[in-house]
Amino acid sequence: MLWTDAGALPLWRPRKEFSTGHYDDERQALRQRELQEYRRLLYVALTRARDRLYVCGWETRDPKNAETWHTLCRAGWQGLATRFEFDAAALIGERDGWLGEGLRLEAPQTAPPDHREQATMAAPLLAAVPAWLDRPAPDEPDPPRPLVPSQPSGSEPGALSPLAEAGRDRFKRGLLVHRLLQTLPELPRDQRDSAARRFLALPVHALGAAEQDDIRRETMAVLDTPEFAPLWGDEAQAEVPVVGLIGGHALSGQIDRLVATESQVLIVDYKTVRPPPERDSEVAPLYLQQLAIYRAALERVYPGRLIACAILWTAGPRLMPISPELLARHLP
Repeated sequence: MLWTDAGALPLWRPRKEFSTGHYDDERQALRQRELQEYRRLLYVALTRARDRLYVCGWETRDPKNAETWHTLCRAGWQGLATRFEFDAAALIGERDGWLGEGLRLEAPQTAPPDHREQATMAAPLLAAVPAWLDRPAPDEPDPPRPLVPSQPSGSEPGALSPLAEAGRDRFKRGLLVHRLLQTLPELPRDQRDSAARRFLALPVHALGAAEQDDIRRETMAVLDTPEFAPLWGDEAQAEVPVVGLIGGHALSGQIDRLVATESQVLIVDYKTVRPPPERDSEVAPLYLQQLAIYRAALERVYPGRLIACAILWTAGPRLMPISPELLARHLP
């Protein structure tokens, strides 16, 4: 497959016998462009040498190919360079060097060497030998199973059924709220409300006017919660990976939304299509353990800062802060 110079017409020759004059011309033009670039690279390589330049080559199975860098240089230096017997041991100090015929171009040095760079180089400092140099490396942690908060080993609360009448509405509502909370924070604050209206009014959602207004109002209330307002600002991060060691166990997880300020770090974990409890003490221990692990990991990343955690129940939507004392009791 070839493209013409204009880049507008592809030319395809499945086999050699299907070649045409126009195809052959385009193929030759492409080959010339490739050779021009090949020679430009050779020029760059030749002009980078400071004091000496060695150009070496070897025989291939196709010695007739005269388009290698070596053959191009050899052809260009014929008549300009002097022939000599090449001895690698004598020239570059190799004990088992190769011998052969070479071409040499020389120019006498007319200016004295510039030693200023060598004069400004400081003498190397000898550092003290570290104590761990002659000690065996400590054993690496080998937990029986890594902590993966997003893949809990315990039982989760039952999800809202998408088949039940009320469950179907809450299932769809949770997915729509999750989508809004993903996209709206990327917009300026004064554009979020109108964008939510346009999204919820799409016919594919089949929402009535009252239902659209209810979802939009509750979603915007979450985004406007003063305590967690920084989570939806420009400095917030989404889908933040977290790794570390917690209690001798390797941690590998991902925080749904995070923002770190000079005084505190805010974490939000999304729970979709799950029925929200009334109080944080009624949250499933599995979810509390997940947040406790994230909190413990970030305490090491941001020492001395307050780590605040919350669960966002998209079925509401409802943003539920979780107390540090409750999380401390569920740290594995």
